Amino acid sequence: MARGRAKGEWRKPGRRQGYRVLAPERHLIVCEGEKTEPLYFQGMRDALKPEFRNRIHIVVKGTGLHTVDLLDYALRESRLSGGYDHVWLAYDRDDFDLREFDSVVDKCAQSSDETTAFHPLWSNPCVEVWMLLHFGYTTAEMTSAEAISRVDVTFQRELNHPYSKTGVGLFKELQSRMHLAESNVERLTRWHEEQGINLPSRMNPCTTLPAITTMLTDYIGGSESNA
Repeated sequence: MARGRAKGEWRKPGRRQGYRVLAPERHLIVCEGEKTEPLYFQGMRDALKPEFRNRIHIVVKGTGLHTVDLLDYALRESRLSGGYDHVWLAYDRDDFDLREFDSVVDKCAQSSDETTAFHPLWSNPCVEVWMLLHFGYTTAEMTSAEAISRVDVTFQRELNHPYSKTGVGLFKELQSRMHLAESNVERLTRWHEEQGINLPSRMNPCTTLPAITTMLTDYIGGSESNA
């Protein structure tokens, strides 16, 4: 587990307009991908409720880097900017080295301190697993190509259009199903643990994307469920 503030400690006690009072927070999200992930997180940033947009500052950067190189980039960006409260690394398993993929979790913990918490947002085999879990639960191991194909089929069936890795509005389109996806990830993580599997590189399919969605859920505008 990363050092630094635990989840919830960044919210000051008290209430305002029915919401918990929020201390100003700076979030940096660095993504391995240069298209899908940045578009998704930009949608998350845009979905912040108006009353919180001057309290939560989210910067999204697509890099084209991966695993350890992505963390090195995040560390440089954090230092150059004067620091962030939370730094999130979004990266996929794909075909990258297993040991490097697994090492980022520990390196994030080692890089965290009392001022900045580094969070690994890994997906195995790819971020499309997170999208797929918005529509149902599965433990079936898959390649990145298979995950993308399954998401495309699901989008055409459930949303009446094909999946596009450069589609605008992806976060908004999936938002009403996010709680289902979070629940499915929790269930899937338990399933892997019951099989004695706890290395990210072996947890196929799985993802840690709910780490950021659950942290920010109170501050994101609602959407009527169509699930």
